[in-house]
Amino acid sequence: MVEDHLYLIDILIKKYLGKGAEYDDLYQAAAVGLVEAADRFDPDRGFEFRTFATATILGEIKKFFRDTQWDLKVPRTGKERALKVREAEDKFTRREGRAPNLAELAAEIGISKEQVMEALDSANAYAAYSLDSESGESADKEGPASGDGAGMSLYRALGQVEKGYEMVEINEIIKKVLNNMSDTNRYIFRQRFIEEKTQAEIARTLGVSQMTISRAEKAIVEKFRRELAKAG
Repeated sequence: MVEDHLYLIDILIKKYLGKGAEYDDLYQAAAVGLVEAADRFDPDRGFEFRTFATATILGEIKKFFRDTQWDLKVPRTGKERALKVREAEDKFTRREGRAPNLAELAAEIGISKEQVMEALDSANAYAAYSLDSESGESADKEGPASGDGAGMSLYRALGQVEKGYEMVEINEIIKKVLNNMSDTNRYIFRQRFIEEKTQAEIARTLGVSQMTISRAEKAIVEKFRRELAKAG
């Protein structure tokens, strides 16, 4: 199982390269996470091994950084709280098979969401870069860069917020709610919100009253609202 999923290590450590840690050290930390995932994996819980292993590997990589890489001055209390947050995050992920949201992390530790956010900011203090420094991609290119012959500064290379991540989370919420619905309610959801059929049309197809469809629609919407509230 470990050998079949070694490719996950190379994929997951890519975004951590260039942050002050050697490739071999990152690979070793990730490999520990993969072995631990294989040891802890329980197929009866219904999770795919790849999903479970990804969370465990990322947990080990973050643990490596928080234990060894602190470039910025962080108060001792902030560092200790950051460690508690990361430990709680790892514990929750291994127990539930998914990463916790902000509210769940706060409840896990017994602190406020604001304190969790501060701790997460502190945990990111393992590396510092000047905004005037050149991005690796531009600096490594042969020949002059476009324009002034210099590499692109990190400030100019800063990206925009990727809204696609939010869509992924929303799609996961939709999938979770639909999996817990009856076949009839799933049919009503698809016909009403995807096919954009009227309540009357759906009622005629199912041989029920329009009031029945209306009640089912309200129940479906309420389920989505509750799940969104949990995710928030």
